[in-house]
Amino acid sequence: MYEMKIRVRYSEVDREGIARLHQILEYFQDCGTFQSEELGLGVEEDQKNHRAWYLIAWNVKIIRHPRMSEYIDVTTQAYKMRGFYGYRRYSIIDEQGATIVSAEAIWILMNTQKMLPMKVTKEIADIYVEKDADKTVRINRKISDDGEWKEYEPIEVTKQYLDSNNHVNNTVYALWTEDILPEGACAKEVRIDYRKAAMFKETIQVFVQQQEDIFKVKYIKPDGDIGRNDFKNYRRLRKREYAVIKDEYQKKKIDKNESMP
Repeated sequence: MYEMKIRVRYSEVDREGIARLHQILEYFQDCGTFQSEELGLGVEEDQKNHRAWYLIAWNVKIIRHPRMSEYIDVTTQAYKMRGFYGYRRYSIIDEQGATIVSAEAIWILMNTQKMLPMKVTKEIADIYVEKDADKTVRINRKISDDGEWKEYEPIEVTKQYLDSNNHVNNTVYALWTEDILPEGACAKEVRIDYRKAAMFKETIQVFVQQQEDIFKVKYIKPDGDIGRNDFKNYRRLRKREYAVIKDEYQKKKIDKNESMP
């Protein structure tokens, strides 16, 4: 298990003072990246060997969102590697030791010269995977395409969305989706399935679907489906509810400060 301790910064929260889904995914991505760097398998090492990890699926469960100035522990564990694939678990733990976000992800190792999947070597697997890790895969990639989809405004891929692999970073799709969700929506379960990489200057078509408490977004580029986002059990976060949460947090913070010598 690899752990990253951080304090939620003002620049990482929205107007309600909470870190939204795309920021949570950035925490997880950074945590895994820092672990790779410390294990000697970081970005430069991968680039030198013409390989890169591409994300193909997220399953995320949110108890509550991290809040501004809160101290949190972000953890990750690479628990299984098989064939082309690597499997990771993630979590965010608050100061009271409660898990407030948990996630699983599937990554695929790509040969960046041939742009084809490459098998994970035993050497790489042995470095990443802990011997006592629970190797049960629980992630669900399937997102139904049934039902009526409504077309939304298209998105132009600009430089700000690109990462070191020269395609749209996986967290950006969550950012786009947050702009499409109904005002005040707060998702409890999120599934994201990636099909193809979106590239610079491409125009991405966007389609949305809402069924009771499930909100779906589908992104399509000219040569095929990029992927889908599935937000389950989402609800509109009322100002009153947020105020109660915020007041409780501030009270705990004051109590903690008063107990300090």
